[in-house]
Amino acid sequence: MNRSSIRICALVAIAVLGSGCGGKDAPEAGVAVRRTPVTTATAVRQQVDAAETTVGRIEATASPALAAETSGRVVRLLADGGSVVRRGQVLAELDGEPQRLAVASARANVERLEALLANQQRTVNRYQELRSKAVSESMLEEALAQQSARQAELNDARARLAEAEYRLDRTRIKSPVDAVVERRLISVGDFVAPGTPIVTIVGREHMRVVLPFPERLSGQLRPGLSVTLDQPARPGSTISGTVAEVRPMVGTNNRAVEALVDLPPGSDWPAGGSVTARVVLASRDGVVVPAASVVRRPAGDVVYVVSGDKVAERKVTVGIRDMQRAEILAGVEPGESVVVSGAGFLTDGALVAQRATDEGAAGGAGASP
Repeated sequence: MNRSSIRICALVAIAVLGSGCGGKDAPEAGVAVRRTPVTTATAVRQQVDAAETTVGRIEATASPALAAETSGRVVRLLADGGSVVRRGQVLAELDGEPQRLAVASARANVERLEALLANQQRTVNRYQELRSKAVSESMLEEALAQQSARQAELNDARARLAEAEYRLDRTRIKSPVDAVVERRLISVGDFVAPGTPIVTIVGREHMRVVLPFPERLSGQLRPGLSVTLDQPARPGSTISGTVAEVRPMVGTNNRAVEALVDLPPGSDWPAGGSVTARVVLASRDGVVVPAASVVRRPAGDVVYVVSGDKVAERKVTVGIRDMQRAEILAGVEPGESVVVSGAGFLTDGALVAQRATDEGAAGGAGASP
């Protein structure tokens, strides 16, 4: 190797050593530090509800099947399935000619006995006036006995008249409550006997919602708990109420508890419809953060609290939570700023750049256990 070649190799070696020593540990001039973009919210103290949701059904407390109370042939039908009827409205009429004849006969018998009783009363009055002269005591007593017998006969005849009038009235079948006719079971021309079903109706005066819950909640459900009801078929139609009754339905094929909620009078929700219900089991004050700010790590649930441009990882104990909010039992204080969007990409001490800051924890006042 000649002298010029040795000189070139030495220069190359110096250049390689120089580039290796300078670079990785020293930051390059003009390069910005990487920060994770995040949004934040403020932990606040709010009322937190421990709530349970379920799907129940609407039922009518009055759902009678109306039957004929007298015999006759159907001559008119005044309501059909789906008809809305009022209390006392006539639903069907039977041929009442036999009942009208019975009423006329019973009324005539009453009038006959009234006349006989009046005549007997005049006889008793006359005997009482002549008792000391031409009428013996025994004749007066017999007249009084006959008067009592006539009075008893008249009372019996009046009862029979009332019965005949009752049967005549029952030829007009009426609704006992404000209701909807569920099904008509007869047609014009049918002959019905006492006890023959005529129509089935669903009362609208007293409606209630039956809500099933798992057996594990039997110790927490009680009358008076607040309930919010929504009917999926009627978006935006919400009714607030309270649990009126709790009844166990635990059996071999069923492990459930039913809560009954009375609907307010005048509700137009139909019997048999489905209802989504939210029952508040308990309420308390708690520290609340958005649910998205709680991140699951191997060590447990954590949130990232913002301090300046850095975050600190805090292990937290979570209480009640739902899709919007999470209650923090320990680990975060009210007023502290926590990361919401971007929390899953952070580690303890990471640098962050806040895109926007929310006023406080999002969501309503309810949560599920």
